[in-house]
Amino acid sequence: MSSADGGIVAPSATADETIAYRLIIVAVLFPVLALVFLVLRLFSATCIIRKWHLDDYFILVAFFIALANSIVCIVQTRYGLGRHMWDITPADLQLFLKLGMIGGALTYNLATLFIKVSILSFYLRFSVDRAFRNTVYFVMLATVGYTFPNSILFLYVCTPMQSYWDFSVVGTCVNINAAFHTANTLNMVTDFTILLLPIWMLRPLRAPLMKKIGVTLILMAGGFVCAVSLVRMITALVGIDESDITWHYVSNLAWCLVEMYVGIICACLPCLKAFAKRYFPNLFLFDPEIEQRITSFHVSKRQARFSADGGRPEGGGVGDGEGGFTKATTVVAGERVLRSKHSKESGDVEKARESGEETHIEGGPLRGKE
Repeated sequence: MSSADGGIVAPSATADETIAYRLIIVAVLFPVLALVFLVLRLFSATCIIRKWHLDDYFILVAFFIALANSIVCIVQTRYGLGRHMWDITPADLQLFLKLGMIGGALTYNLATLFIKVSILSFYLRFSVDRAFRNTVYFVMLATVGYTFPNSILFLYVCTPMQSYWDFSVVGTCVNINAAFHTANTLNMVTDFTILLLPIWMLRPLRAPLMKKIGVTLILMAGGFVCAVSLVRMITALVGIDESDITWHYVSNLAWCLVEMYVGIICACLPCLKAFAKRYFPNLFLFDPEIEQRITSFHVSKRQARFSADGGRPEGGGVGDGEGGFTKATTVVAGERVLRSKHSKESGDVEKARESGEETHIEGGPLRGKE
């Protein structure tokens, strides 16, 4: 609440008024929900697939950084967050601002970075298309490229840094609102790019429409993150000029927490395929037919490129769907990729996939699970 000259009006009987409990509930509940999905994902990688991938490590780091952000938010409630500014001592206000700048902004930016890098790394696991992979690498590089400068900018938004939370120190600050709008715009652009990438990847596949939609929806679970991010940005814009920041900042921080943990949950969903296939096979959207079509599509693209290059194998990684989709067969130097047309050979391939052993078909090794 502000007076006509911009000062803070101190109403009576507000000393005990607080909404800190709202933030505490979010800061405790959502980490627990995200932890459930993370544990299932890591259980699947450890006990079922028996292999961890880069995206598993990235999402684990993201969770711990997000957890640190939750702790910062809870500690901030001890120093006035959720109460009116006129009910907070100057010493508590300084600690609130200091924690928010050094702990809150840094952990939020790093958590969202690792979530996005984890999702993009997962995309690389089951696509061999050169254009798609280059696009994923570009988005990944752009995400890293703006996140680190953005984090540093928020740390040095005022010079000297101490002048941000200590009003007795004379200093100069950049336009905080402009920095905030720029960061949010870049976040939204990368969010929607990551959301749309699966459509590009799955569009050429020949599969029943409903099954194709089901796979796409699983991969596009990040759409929830985009929606939450949009709500968070609108909430922040509504309260950006409020002078009673310790009161109005609760909503913005709560949505930041929701955005991070929903992002972790959505990043884990496609990786639960092995777990769901083993324990809830009838409840999952993927089936062997879809898996075979995905495999055949990527293998045929690699074969065509192999032939066009005169028998020279193309560099780059291959899809590995053990955490989410079937492994696409790779092109090995000096060997041709053989697609079995006989039932016996198909049975050998399937047996190799299930047992994790190497099966030789007409002189060419085809690996099952690693």
